[in-house]
Amino acid sequence: MQTYYSFVQFFNSVCLAHPNITTFTTGDIDDIDTAKQSLYPIAHLIVENTTMAQFSAMTYNVNLLVMDRIANITQDSSGRFNSILKNYKGVTNILDVWNTSQATLGDIVIYIMNNAQSYQYTIDTDVVMTPFQQRFDNALAGFAATMNITVPYNPSNCLIQISDVQAAGGINACN
Repeated sequence: MQTYYSFVQFFNSVCLAHPNITTFTTGDIDDIDTAKQSLYPIAHLIVENTTMAQFSAMTYNVNLLVMDRIANITQDSSGRFNSILKNYKGVTNILDVWNTSQATLGDIVIYIMNNAQSYQYTIDTDVVMTPFQQRFDNALAGFAATMNITVPYNPSNCLIQISDVQAAGGINACN
């Protein structure tokens, strides 16, 4: 049986196995120490809600954010000796952060769909990926993926021992 803890631990393992992720967190996004430089890039899991379906599956509606700090770009050379040209100009690395964040989320989603014991983790809907910039009170940017993941859930009806007298005939006694 999957539990909330094992569900979060699964994401922790998958995210930290990715070379573009340094830190995994979950819970309230405001609890992250965003001033700490060594955290980034970071994956953060937010469980929006959970639905129990027919007492055999649990569906988690989650947002998985992959984010990094935005850095100012300094022009170190005139480009006279630099053969690499970018087709865009900007004062920050926001496009690089978005590109890497989206690619990292894509890798994680594909892993869950194809390799993560599909009988235990099923993505039920299309995954919506949304870029963000300065969504929080700092210089963070990245992508957020919204998805529904269904896991098996088979609780025992005998976890709580209630006598026939206490149940008043409403619950079968566990023998």
